Amino acid sequence: MTPRRVLIAVVALLAVLLAGVLLGRALPSTPGAQSVDVGFAQDMATHHQQAVQMAVLAVERTPSPDVQALAEDMLLTQQNQVGRLQQLLGVWDQPVANTGEVMGWMAGTDLHARHLGEIQQGRTMPGMATAVELNRLREETGEQFEVDFLQLMLRHHAGGIEMAEFAADRATTEEVRSLARAIAGSQTSETELLTDLLAQRGAEPLGPAA
Repeated sequence: MTPRRVLIAVVALLAVLLAGVLLGRALPSTPGAQSVDVGFAQDMATHHQQAVQMAVLAVERTPSPDVQALAEDMLLTQQNQVGRLQQLLGVWDQPVANTGEVMGWMAGTDLHARHLGEIQQGRTMPGMATAVELNRLREETGEQFEVDFLQLMLRHHAGGIEMAEFAADRATTEEVRSLARAIAGSQTSETELLTDLLAQRGAEPLGPAA
């Protein structure tokens, strides 16, 4: 092979390698169905949807402007986050709903074992209200409703924060890590306000789920 052909071959090889590098940067790897990224996106979207249901009730019937304002903020924030989570699932060609084990993306950890106990208590995910609790909330009014709403949402946030912090540490995509950090941050701030509002009403947070 002549020196000129060797040079052409080297240049062509370098071009192929460079194209591969650029393509890899343009198209980041897609997380698989069993990944933390996909499982978190599916389960957190479902988790948020219950919070949205409770927030809608609070917007409609809470008598206090401060609780109503908080509920409105939660409603808008979590609806937006559900949309972003579902958009990621669409990009990854994954179903919106988790068709496997709920919270399976935490498998092998102490946190997962504890959450399985909650599921056996009738909570489909960490901190979520049971069907009985939701039905009770729908029937309440006035300050009784407010206290119940604040207690249920505070426990709901505790579970959501644990889920988000887990994903922020263990997800493989920056999109999920960033969104999980945002969820944990906003819900931590809201937890402080929920606790203050409960104290103003002479009420205590619910105990941890069994």
